[in-house]
Amino acid sequence: MKTVVVMVAGLVEHDVAVKVWRDRPGSVLVRHVAAETCVRRWVDGIATDVELQHDCVSCTVREDLRGLLADLEGHTVVLHLDPLLEPDAVRRDLGVDVECVITVLDAATWLDDALSDASMTSDRRTVAQVVVAQAEAADVLVLQGDADERTLAVLDRLAPGAHRCTPETVVVHRSTKPRMLPLTPECGVSTAVFTANRPFHPARLNDALDSLLDGTVVRSRGRLWVADEPDVALHLESAGCGMHVGEGGPRGDRTTQIVAITLGEPDAITAAFAGALLTDDELSFMDSIRKLAS
Repeated sequence: MKTVVVMVAGLVEHDVAVKVWRDRPGSVLVRHVAAETCVRRWVDGIATDVELQHDCVSCTVREDLRGLLADLEGHTVVLHLDPLLEPDAVRRDLGVDVECVITVLDAATWLDDALSDASMTSDRRTVAQVVVAQAEAADVLVLQGDADERTLAVLDRLAPGAHRCTPETVVVHRSTKPRMLPLTPECGVSTAVFTANRPFHPARLNDALDSLLDGTVVRSRGRLWVADEPDVALHLESAGCGMHVGEGGPRGDRTTQIVAITLGEPDAITAAFAGALLTDDELSFMDSIRKLAS
């Protein structure tokens, strides 16, 4: 019998993990809560303090779970994540099947959080980066309270195929539908898609990135080709007013693609990035330099 994990995440107070545990006889309820110098772990109500590793709560929980899940082999484990944790950061390399990720959110405030520039008090992430990542990873979205149509339209694009329910009707439901991103605008929510087969000018790219931080973009992801990094693909990820750009490994092809979920004008985003590409004259100059170097 294999070990099965159900993860329950969310930056809100909830009892969804307890409900799932009670509905699955024989399952084990595990909860991690971050403290100043440790992570406190409960297993069916029994507490243990786990020493913080590398000043990283996600790393500590993941390493602790590897040993704990080995001891609980063959069980179903309902894992109630610390409110600050992102499911993808925890389930990476766990070595067991994650049957379902359930994310609980406050339907009335989630969209404001997802667009905000507020910082977490515990680390360098923003509130938007946490709540967007939690929702994006979900197979099941549990909405506490009533969501307006804009919030639902954003969630349709952020977590396409995820089952939505209330705390009273929560189910463990692994999505089997293809996660197809809707491209048609709805309730003022649009998907901006930008592709190009020429590199960005690095200085103009910095200006174009500001179009993703104007308070209307919920999530963007991209793979960038920049003129002064011809052999490296850069990975772009933003949520609300938080952004990260870093190396994404060796460049496989010479293309750029950016996808953004926005409540603003998608054409303004694509125009900003189009204006940051190298011009024909700049491309010719680059080709001349490359020929001289060879």
